[in-house]
Amino acid sequence: MNDTIRYQWQKLSLVEAHTYTPDGQYHAHHVVRHPGAVVVLPLSDAGNILLLKQFRPAINQWIIEAPAGTLEAKEPPRDAAKRELEEETGYVATRWHPLGIAHPVPGFCDEVQYFYIAQALTSTETQLDDDEFIEPYWVSPPQLQALIANGQITDTKTCAIILRALCNGLIPTMDVECLKK
Repeated sequence: MNDTIRYQWQKLSLVEAHTYTPDGQYHAHHVVRHPGAVVVLPLSDAGNILLLKQFRPAINQWIIEAPAGTLEAKEPPRDAAKRELEEETGYVATRWHPLGIAHPVPGFCDEVQYFYIAQALTSTETQLDDDEFIEPYWVSPPQLQALIANGQITDTKTCAIILRALCNGLIPTMDVECLKK
Protein backbone atom coordinates (compact mmCIF):
# COMPACT_ATOMS: atom_id res chain seq x y z
CA MET A 1 0.00 0.00 0.00
CA ASN A 2 1.25 3.50 -0.77
CA ASP A 3 1.94 6.26 1.72
CA THR A 4 -0.84 8.78 2.26
CA ILE A 5 0.49 12.33 2.47
CA ARG A 6 -1.12 14.05 5.46
CA TYR A 7 0.81 17.32 5.18
CA GLN A 8 3.35 18.63 2.68
CA TRP A 9 5.94 21.33 3.39
CA GLN A 10 8.55 22.64 0.99
CA LYS A 11 10.98 19.73 1.50
CA LEU A 12 9.32 17.61 4.17
CA SER A 13 6.13 15.64 4.27
CA LEU A 14 4.16 13.91 6.99
CA VAL A 15 2.81 10.64 5.69
CA GLU A 16 0.77 7.75 6.94
CA ALA A 17 2.90 4.75 6.05
CA HIS A 18 1.99 1.08 6.16
CA THR A 19 4.44 -1.59 7.24
CA TYR A 20 4.54 -5.28 7.94
CA THR A 21 6.48 -5.71 11.17
CA PRO A 22 8.87 -8.62 11.77
CA ASP A 23 6.05 -10.60 13.43
CA GLY A 24 3.95 -10.33 10.26
CA GLN A 25 1.51 -7.76 11.62
CA TYR A 26 0.33 -4.93 9.38
CA HIS A 27 0.61 -1.46 10.95
CA ALA A 28 -0.12 2.10 9.93
CA HIS A 29 2.18 4.73 11.41
CA HIS A 30 3.19 8.33 10.76
CA VAL A 31 6.57 9.17 9.25
CA VAL A 32 8.24 12.45 8.41
CA ARG A 33 9.73 11.98 4.93
CA HIS A 34 12.99 13.91 4.59
CA PRO A 35 15.18 14.28 1.45
CA GLY A 36 18.36 13.59 3.43
CA ALA A 37 21.17 15.80 4.65
CA VAL A 38 24.92 16.12 4.77
CA VAL A 39 27.19 16.80 7.74
CA VAL A 40 30.73 18.05 7.16
CA LEU A 41 33.66 18.14 9.56
CA PRO A 42 36.26 20.53 8.09
CA LEU A 43 39.83 19.89 9.26
CA SER A 44 42.67 22.36 8.75
CA ASP A 45 46.17 21.28 7.77
CA ALA A 46 47.19 22.03 11.37
CA GLY A 47 44.54 19.61 12.69
CA ASN A 48 42.02 22.17 13.91
CA ILE A 49 38.30 21.67 13.39
CA LEU A 50 35.89 24.23 11.92
CA LEU A 51 32.53 24.27 13.67
CA LEU A 52 29.70 26.78 13.56
CA LYS A 53 27.91 28.81 16.16
CA GLN A 54 24.43 28.85 14.66
CA PHE A 55 21.11 30.25 15.84
CA ARG A 56 18.41 27.56 15.65
CA PRO A 57 14.87 28.99 15.75
CA ALA A 58 13.28 25.62 16.63
CA ILE A 59 14.98 25.75 20.04
CA ASN A 60 15.42 29.55 20.08
CA GLN A 61 19.10 29.42 20.91
CA TRP A 62 22.63 29.40 19.56
CA ILE A 63 24.33 26.03 19.37
CA ILE A 64 27.74 24.75 18.32
CA GLU A 65 27.53 22.33 15.43
CA ALA A 66 29.21 20.96 12.33
CA PRO A 67 28.30 22.50 8.99
CA ALA A 68 25.28 20.67 7.57
CA GLY A 69 22.37 21.03 5.22
CA THR A 70 19.49 19.40 3.41
CA LEU A 71 19.91 17.75 0.03
CA GLU A 72 18.31 19.40 -2.97
CA ALA A 73 16.19 17.21 -5.28
CA LYS A 74 18.35 14.50 -6.90
CA GLU A 75 21.54 16.14 -5.55
CA PRO A 76 24.40 13.72 -4.87
CA PRO A 77 25.44 13.90 -1.19
CA ARG A 78 29.05 14.85 -1.94
CA ASP A 79 27.86 17.76 -4.10
CA ALA A 80 25.60 18.90 -1.27
CA ALA A 81 28.50 18.64 1.19
CA LYS A 82 30.65 20.85 -1.05
CA ARG A 83 27.82 23.35 -1.45
CA GLU A 84 27.02 23.51 2.27
CA LEU A 85 30.68 23.83 3.28
CA GLU A 86 31.16 26.88 1.08
CA GLU A 87 27.78 28.45 1.83
CA GLU A 88 28.05 28.14 5.62
CA THR A 89 31.79 28.44 6.30
CA GLY A 90 33.28 30.32 3.36
CA TYR A 91 35.70 27.46 2.61
CA VAL A 92 36.12 24.98 -0.20
CA ALA A 93 38.00 21.69 0.13
CA THR A 94 39.95 19.61 -2.35
CA ARG A 95 40.11 16.43 -0.24
CA TRP A 96 36.94 14.66 0.85
CA HIS A 97 36.66 11.55 3.00
CA PRO A 98 33.22 9.91 3.36
CA LEU A 99 32.42 8.69 6.88
CA GLY A 100 29.21 6.77 6.24
CA ILE A 101 25.69 7.63 7.29
CA ALA A 102 23.54 8.18 10.36
CA HIS A 103 19.81 8.01 11.06
CA PRO A 104 19.22 10.94 13.45
CA VAL A 105 15.62 10.28 14.52
CA PRO A 106 14.50 6.88 13.16
CA GLY A 107 11.56 6.72 15.54
CA PHE A 108 9.54 9.07 13.34
CA CYS A 109 11.68 10.31 10.42
CA ASP A 110 13.38 8.58 7.47
CA GLU A 111 16.19 11.16 7.20
CA VAL A 112 19.64 9.83 6.29
CA GLN A 113 22.63 12.01 7.09
CA TYR A 114 25.78 11.56 4.99
CA PHE A 115 29.02 12.31 6.87
CA TYR A 116 32.14 13.79 5.26
CA ILE A 117 35.54 15.03 6.37
CA ALA A 118 36.72 18.04 4.33
CA GLN A 119 40.46 18.77 4.10
CA ALA A 120 42.84 20.95 2.10
CA LEU A 121 40.68 24.00 2.77
CA THR A 122 40.83 27.29 0.88
CA SER A 123 39.00 30.41 2.03
CA THR A 124 36.22 31.87 -0.16
CA GLU A 125 33.08 33.66 1.02
CA THR A 126 29.97 32.53 2.84
CA GLN A 127 26.63 32.54 1.05
CA LEU A 128 24.11 32.45 3.88
CA ASP A 129 20.37 32.28 3.42
CA ASP A 130 18.36 35.23 4.77
CA ASP A 131 17.24 33.20 7.79
CA GLU A 132 20.69 31.78 8.67
CA PHE A 133 22.74 33.29 11.48
CA ILE A 134 26.11 31.54 11.54
CA GLU A 135 29.55 32.30 12.96
CA PRO A 136 32.50 30.06 11.99
CA TYR A 137 34.30 28.73 15.07
CA TRP A 138 37.76 27.08 14.86
CA VAL A 139 38.77 24.74 17.69
CA SER A 140 41.77 22.56 18.45
CA PRO A 141 41.24 18.86 19.28
CA PRO A 142 41.63 19.52 23.04
CA GLN A 143 39.12 22.40 22.82
CA LEU A 144 36.75 20.15 20.88
CA GLN A 145 37.04 17.47 23.55
CA ALA A 146 36.30 20.03 26.28
CA LEU A 147 33.22 21.30 24.39
CA ILE A 148 31.86 17.77 24.20
CA ALA A 149 32.83 16.75 27.74
CA ASN A 150 31.26 19.80 29.37
CA GLY A 151 28.06 19.59 27.35
CA GLN A 152 28.53 22.70 25.22
CA ILE A 153 28.02 20.63 22.06
CA THR A 154 24.51 19.22 22.34
CA ASP A 155 23.81 18.64 18.65
CA THR A 156 23.68 14.89 17.99
CA LYS A 157 24.84 15.00 14.36
CA THR A 158 27.92 16.90 15.49
CA CYS A 159 28.66 14.46 18.31
CA ALA A 160 28.16 11.55 15.90
CA ILE A 161 30.49 12.84 13.18
CA ILE A 162 33.16 13.73 15.76
CA LEU A 163 32.98 10.24 17.25
CA ARG A 164 33.11 8.67 13.79
CA ALA A 165 36.15 10.82 12.87
CA LEU A 166 37.85 10.01 16.17
CA CYS A 167 37.27 6.26 15.77
CA ASN A 168 38.75 6.45 12.26
CA GLY A 169 41.87 8.28 13.46
CA LEU A 170 41.02 11.46 11.56
CA ILE A 171 41.07 13.85 14.51
CA PRO A 172 44.64 14.11 15.80
CA THR A 173 45.79 13.86 19.41
CA MET A 174 42.44 13.67 21.17
CA ASP A 175 42.57 12.11 24.63
CA VAL A 176 39.88 9.42 24.61
CA GLU A 177 39.95 8.87 28.39
CA CYS A 178 36.77 10.98 28.60
CA LEU A 179 34.97 8.25 26.63
CA LYS A 180 35.80 5.66 29.31
CA LYS A 181 34.01 7.54 32.11
